[in-house]
Amino acid sequence: MLPLLAGVALGCGGGGGSSPPLPPPGGGPVILRVDPASGPFTKLADAVAEAQRLQTATAGLEVLIEILGTGRETLQSNLALDGGDGTNGGRIRITSSTAYEILTGLFDVIVASQTSLQGVDVVLGGGRVQVNNGTFQPRKVTLNDPRSNILVNGNTAVLEGDLGQLAQILCRQFLDPCVQISGNSRVSGISSIVSKTGGVGIGTTPGSNPTLENNTILLQALGTLAVRYSDNSGGIFRNNQIEGDPPTAGAGLVLQARQAGTSGTTGIQLDGAGSIPSIQSNRIGVGRIAGSVGIRILQGTQARTISGNTFLARGEGVGVAIQAAPGTPDAVVAAYLAGNTFQGNFAQRVTGEPAPTPTPTLRPPPTPAPTPSPTPTPTPTPSPTPTPPVLGTGPIQVTLSWNTIDDLDLYVTDPKQQTVFFNNPAIPSGGRLDVDANRDCVGATTSPVENVFWISTPPTGLYIIDVRLFRRCSQVTAPIPFTVTVRKSGNVAQTFSGLATSPGLAGRFTFSFP
Repeated sequence: MLPLLAGVALGCGGGGGSSPPLPPPGGGPVILRVDPASGPFTKLADAVAEAQRLQTATAGLEVLIEILGTGRETLQSNLALDGGDGTNGGRIRITSSTAYEILTGLFDVIVASQTSLQGVDVVLGGGRVQVNNGTFQPRKVTLNDPRSNILVNGNTAVLEGDLGQLAQILCRQFLDPCVQISGNSRVSGISSIVSKTGGVGIGTTPGSNPTLENNTILLQALGTLAVRYSDNSGGIFRNNQIEGDPPTAGAGLVLQARQAGTSGTTGIQLDGAGSIPSIQSNRIGVGRIAGSVGIRILQGTQARTISGNTFLARGEGVGVAIQAAPGTPDAVVAAYLAGNTFQGNFAQRVTGEPAPTPTPTLRPPPTPAPTPSPTPTPTPTPSPTPTPPVLGTGPIQVTLSWNTIDDLDLYVTDPKQQTVFFNNPAIPSGGRLDVDANRDCVGATTSPVENVFWISTPPTGLYIIDVRLFRRCSQVTAPIPFTVTVRKSGNVAQTFSGLATSPGLAGRFTFSFP
């Protein structure tokens, strides 16, 4: 046992042997050392297991795990770092000043309360990083699998670069946003590089109000989006930099974008009327590619806090700096122009598209029609009935159905506060979204359904169902009736109904499992 700082250094020979007596609570941290070559712990997972054993034995114990040697560790199970819920005053801190890499495979790295993980590189090959009210300060995270991303959950969760340095988040393949945020957490000091068409760098869940500051987001593929705020989410977005035009070297991306016409990139997208983040003091580079937009507001004509930002148009300037929602008043557009700086040649700096109005049909003067000879009336041939989608089922199945072409969305939150929805179609407890009807009004049907089901045994407790109207896909403004059916092991357990009238939350329901 060697003294170090104010603590006690412990070694267990890679998990074996006995530990010396523990110091009393408040006497400084117990220090566990990880060195892949010489030990005493050769794997971080072994040191974490020992830290949790020690904390169980001594309430209020603080454990510092120091990674001293360079190495690579492939997880054989979830790496769950949890220093407790605060009741015992315990804490686990993990630091590395060396090149130590964690390969996750299908397993997760869970950084929970009273816990910090600093200085490591993480390569996600199917698993996720869940920052659940803990602190995650990596050097680099690489997303190599469509199922992988970083979930930042809770009001005290922190994702930021290690020791004041920008942390690289390499978004190569994914289905969800690279970083998905819920709650009032903070993301700072990351450099997110989005290189897959259709990808999203950072996304929020409904009701979240995070602080996003001092980040850089580089969009390296057409059709990418740096930041997406879901409806009823806000918070602060400040001192960030977005480079929205992919590089041209050897790729011919500019030519391809001009041919497509609308396949540029988007800096920040506000999905609903309730998307109201404060967007201040950022640098947003857009404009070289046709269809590129700095800030796109899909719904809501009220003024947002968008001020002090610098929009930079590249090259010929064929993009739009701020695209306001249809029908936005001229006074709001003028406020955006006055409150921000525009450099370079934009196709438009701020556009407030007028609300659509029906085009009158000119009717020619009537002319007498010749009397037709009677002909047999053909028997009408019925239109083919669309084949209904095959819905996944399991221990829990939640199905939303309605009868218009509008875009409604289904959200289901499990007892662990993980939400499955269109931007997060798979959660760790086994919840999956397999049918998302009328999405963005594309391929709309009048008999749509959305379906969430569990592929494994769900956690016990209370589940929350939210139904939201994302967008109307027609000029009809009548309320939209909907039904939610909850099945357990294939049998109908509960049904709920409601009316969606305006964009946003249309209904909230609960059920319990089992």
